Amino acid sequence: MIWPFHHKADTRYWLKVFGWYAVAEATVQLLFYFIFNTFNTGEGSNVEYHILMLLFHCVLIWPVWWVARMVRKQPVAVQIIVNFIFALMYGYLWLVPVQDVFAFVYNSILDITQPGTTHSNPTIDSKLHYSILNYQILKHAFRLSWYYLADYFYNYRKEEKQRIELAVSNRELQLKLLKWHLNPEFYFKTIGYLKKEAAERPANAGQPILQLAKIMEYVIYDARQPQVEMSKEAQFLSNYVQLVNQQLPVGCKIQFTYEKTVHRLLITPLLLAGLVEGIVIKKEGYARENILISIDFSGNQLRLTVAGLQIPPAHQPLLDELYTGKYTSGFTKQDGYRLTLLLDAA
Repeated sequence: MIWPFHHKADTRYWLKVFGWYAVAEATVQLLFYFIFNTFNTGEGSNVEYHILMLLFHCVLIWPVWWVARMVRKQPVAVQIIVNFIFALMYGYLWLVPVQDVFAFVYNSILDITQPGTTHSNPTIDSKLHYSILNYQILKHAFRLSWYYLADYFYNYRKEEKQRIELAVSNRELQLKLLKWHLNPEFYFKTIGYLKKEAAERPANAGQPILQLAKIMEYVIYDARQPQVEMSKEAQFLSNYVQLVNQQLPVGCKIQFTYEKTVHRLLITPLLLAGLVEGIVIKKEGYARENILISIDFSGNQLRLTVAGLQIPPAHQPLLDELYTGKYTSGFTKQDGYRLTLLLDAA
């Protein structure tokens, strides 16, 4: 609860709490009305009395909650003492001036609703009977219980929301850590290669420079999105493989083929490039062999095959996180490694 109200969400929450409290008080007054007029042998009560009692209870609940809020962060002993002292003060004020005001307003209302009739004073707690303070303290505890229960659920809901937000943030951070990005070593080697080509064969340096520019454009701009069109990823992978091939030792080459008529499918950017780097470039066992990578599609399914591969790829955690239940992978003697991935439609 904010006093005064400065936060809209908190205001809405505490107004709902107050609304339910008002409903509870109305139920109590309705029950009293039924009991007084059904089982009481003396004079019963009237509607005006119970409506007025309901209004007084709804108005006078706010100072009770306000005091409880002021000390809610203090030690439990301090909260008990402060609320008990306020209960005594509150009860005394209720027994003296507030009751007098209640009686005056009650009689004024009856003068309007029942003019010309004699009516008795309302049934109120007499200020001369101070033993009634015990009853007032019980009522005060009832009002306090509403506040502390509401405050508990409010903080629980707030902490749960923060926990969910933190979990989402952690998951996004994990995804960012899992997402493969071009290894800086790739840039350093490529720049060294371009420098050598420009010095020895200037005419041959133009094409790899253009490929590197396209790769960097894709990494800087397109790869910032959660998903990109498969056609862009495939074109990027083609440029990447061509640039890597120019730097591999003699006798080692990556052959990359993919279906040109790609449907409008979406894929996590750099996912396939991470596969190439993880199983082809960094594995010394493939440093002197030709590698055949092919991609084809069947509806929304992407099928990637790496011929001859018998080593599990290092991108398994990323697939588990991003494509849970949407991929299968394994090895066959005929095809080597095969990955089947279910992609989203654009």
